[in-house]
Amino acid sequence: MKILITGANGQLGRELTKQYKQKKYSELILTDILDLDITNVIGVNSFVNENKPDVIINCAALTAVDNRESQIDMAYKINTIGPKNLASAANQIGAEIVQVSTDYVFDGNINKSLTEFDPVNPQTIYGKTKLQGEILVKSNNPKHYIVRTAWLYGDGNNFVKTMINLSETNTTLKVVNDQKGTPTSTVDLARVIIKLI
Repeated sequence: MKILITGANGQLGRELTKQYKQKKYSELILTDILDLDITNVIGVNSFVNENKPDVIINCAALTAVDNRESQIDMAYKINTIGPKNLASAANQIGAEIVQVSTDYVFDGNINKSLTEFDPVNPQTIYGKTKLQGEILVKSNNPKHYIVRTAWLYGDGNNFVKTMINLSETNTTLKVVNDQKGTPTSTVDLARVIIKLI
């Protein structure tokens, strides 16, 4: 099986790469922004047609959620148009696509564990662009999986490492107390994505 991973230098991309390499039964095509600009439809079509993956796992995203409100065009290109381009290119060659999405597609007003059946109502540019990405993936490739996750921690910068680093140099920490989340290990998430495929 040939697997194309976009955003391969991010936390989840690195973990997927590590786990697939341990299994040794898949050929990996690893890309990041310098290798493949997912917002360029011609480039995506050419790259996918040339490499012919069986599955595309789209880990590419414009995160840093708080900064997205001032970078609307860039967020839209990467989080919405990029997934559409990948889904469409994958569909043209009969490949599957896994779109990694976010809990930011919800509004945060449901006071229980969320499921895929709960109503979406994103409140941020990040959430809105990721939801539009989901919709365009679904409408451009029937062979799709949408995987929503939150608060990733693994090999890279993340909330868990930030708190550990801050605790080593500070006697008290100040963090927001109006958010609830489910910190998700990239090890566990990668394992689930591989099993899903």
